[in-house]
Amino acid sequence: MVTVTATGTFFAFSQSITPDFNPPAPVIPAPAPGGKTDSVTIPFPVSRPIPQTYEDLMQQELAADLSTPSNISTVAEFDPQLGYYVIRTKLGDYDITTPFYLTPEQYNRWQTRKQMQQYFNLRNSEAMTKPDKEPFNILDMNFALGPLEKIFGPGGVQLKTQGSVNISMGVKSNKTDNPALSLDSRRKTYFDFDQKIQATVAASVGDRMKFNMTYNTDATFDFDSKNLKLAYEGKEDDIVKSIEAGNVSMTTGSSLIRGSSALFGMKTKLQFGKLTATALVSQQNS
Repeated sequence: MVTVTATGTFFAFSQSITPDFNPPAPVIPAPAPGGKTDSVTIPFPVSRPIPQTYEDLMQQELAADLSTPSNISTVAEFDPQLGYYVIRTKLGDYDITTPFYLTPEQYNRWQTRKQMQQYFNLRNSEAMTKPDKEPFNILDMNFALGPLEKIFGPGGVQLKTQGSVNISMGVKSNKTDNPALSLDSRRKTYFDFDQKIQATVAASVGDRMKFNMTYNTDATFDFDSKNLKLAYEGKEDDIVKSIEAGNVSMTTGSSLIRGSSALFGMKTKLQFGKLTATALVSQQNS
């Protein structure tokens, strides 16, 4: 409908747009006899299953509320003439409620809240459907490397610790019946501690770097009680084949230079085509 109003030489136009809505006919319940209603007041609120206003879209869903059937959908359509969003609730292809308008700000808040609900529902469902997720274990850890996998290779960072620790504690008292000693010096009381540790730590960074450490208090020699080694292994086409630091060994194919296994230092192996060079800087433990 277009209305034209003339005042002097000025013209003002006003246009009203009637949206193409097809709402259902309202149902007016008949009053009960005597003016009394048959409704029962409940102590807890129940959210509307079908939204009819913006407040219905933004209200908090209760855990006791049933989900909306799959054949009922609430869709938004943008009206470019008015610059508003039209919210329709349909059962199939038919409107079951009167459509209403939302401003762009209200629509953005509604979509943000809807996406957050979907995200947290997905995280909660994953936590409920995957209860067998391995808990964090300080003795067996595994972390991803991310972009560093291009340097160290796939596999992440792995750390495994195995072994046993036994600690015994006691009190000893010795008495010596020696008349030459004073009474206070004839008895000595002291604490006695004893520990036995056998531990092995194996760590790896990707598939190229490895670290091994063993500690044994019952070893025969002192240099055998602690054994650690850090090794880097290159690929087939790399010049640096391996780099080892810590307890290393040296084997030779010649009788002029004898090898040894009780070495502590650094060893590297390089390859230039058909030439292989091995360099070792260490001290011998014996």
